[in-house]
Parts: sequence; C-alpha cells; structure tokens
Amino acid sequence: MADTPWCGDGASGSRLYLQSGQFTSTIKTSLSVNSIDSGSRDCAFDGTNTPWIGTESNKMYLQSGQFSSTIKDSQAETASGTVDPFGISFDGTNTPWSGDSGTPKLFLQSGQFSATLKTSRDVSGIDSSPNGVSYDGLNSCTPWCGAVNDKLYVQSGQFSATLKTSTSITAIDGNIRGISWDGVNTPWTGADADKLYLQSGQFSATLKDSEDVSAIEDQMHGIDTNNFNGRMGIASAFIPKVMMF
Repeated sequence: MADTPWCGDGASGSRLYLQSGQFTSTIKTSLSVNSIDSGSRDCAFDGTNTPWIGTESNKMYLQSGQFSSTIKDSQAETASGTVDPFGISFDGTNTPWSGDSGTPKLFLQSGQFSATLKTSRDVSGIDSSPNGVSYDGLNSCTPWCGAVNDKLYVQSGQFSATLKTSTSITAIDGNIRGISWDGVNTPWTGADADKLYLQSGQFSATLKDSEDVSAIEDQMHGIDTNNFNGRMGIASAFIPKVMMF
C-alpha cells in the first residue's frame, strides 16, 4: 500500500511527514526542515526523492529520499515574478508548481530543477489562489486546487486552457491547501478541520476517507502519494517466477 507524504509549518515548525497508507493515524517518519525554510507549503514524491516548496526563501527543494536530511538541489523562484509558490509535483520529467502572488498561475519548470520555465498558464479567471498542483500521467491532465472557490480542478494537459471538471468541497472543508492523484483517487488537505481527505476518482462528490491530524500539525499545507507509478499510469512490471524442478 502506498503512503502519504504531506507537510506543515505550524507550532512544531516546518516539517515533512510520511503518513502510513491512505490514511492510518501512524506517522512513519517526519523531518524538520525549519533550518532550510520555515514556510514549507507543499511536497511531492518523484519515485526516488522528495520535491517540496518553501515560501520564506521562495524556493523549490529536492530532498533526498523519504526523508533524509540531504538537500540534493534547490531553485529560487523569484525570477518568475511569483513570490508565493504554494504547490509542487513531478510528472516524470518536469516539475509542475503553482503560485498565487501577482498573476495566479500554474507553472511547468524544466527538469528537477533547471532555471528554464517551459510554460505557464494564467488561472486567475478560474481561481485567484491556486494552492496545490499534481499530475495525472494516465490521462495527461493536471489536478490542482484553488483556495478562493475551495474547489478541486482538473486542467487538460500541461497546461491547456481547457478546464475538464471541478468540484466544490466547501461542505467538507472551507480552506483547501494541497492536492495529488494516486492513480485512482484524489488525496487533498483542508486547513479548517486540519484533515487529510481522500476523494473518490477525479472528481466525484464521494469522500472515501479522512484523517484528523490536528494533534500532529495545526498548519498543514500539501499532500502527495508515494505511489509514483500509479500517479503516472505506469503498470507494475511483471516479474516471472523461476520454476525449480
């Protein structure tokens, strides 16, 4: 079963968490990143390492594994004109991220992380506070969430102007902060109730599961799944058994 990375920057400082499954109350591990950036806003998993984003230094970070204290790389984002990066993911090649300062946009950064910005998409007409982004490799779509309308969105491709679908989650939590995709369902976080949520599909109104993490962290911001192959739509490799006679 896949586990759930998420991050927060509340009373315990800026930390990355790895929650067992989707969702049990077991915290498998956590790592303080307060000395690196005290405003951790979102994290992802690329199959090997942990990209995350911080608002104090306006940087994207690549943390070794899940989670060692080694920073493999970092990239300042102030050059893009966005000083409030809020969400980050990985699509197998490039780094999608979102920001809501100036013109609210979804960004696609080349690799992990070069200074090249491949493309961006103004989403101010949809929601002026994009707070999280992911990537659905199976359908080549971009799930993201907006804090003004408190909605989950699916944008076609990376990034066309076509909005495929959206669903309001204000009845569940009125302060959406992060989103991902696990190949079947949509994990997201809400700061009003300090909970991790698992929404059925992309997106039905069915809430499959939720987990109260207020006792662990009171300022949660981002979420992902470490089922990278599922999120990318990659079938598990078939390994034939060797028969011994």
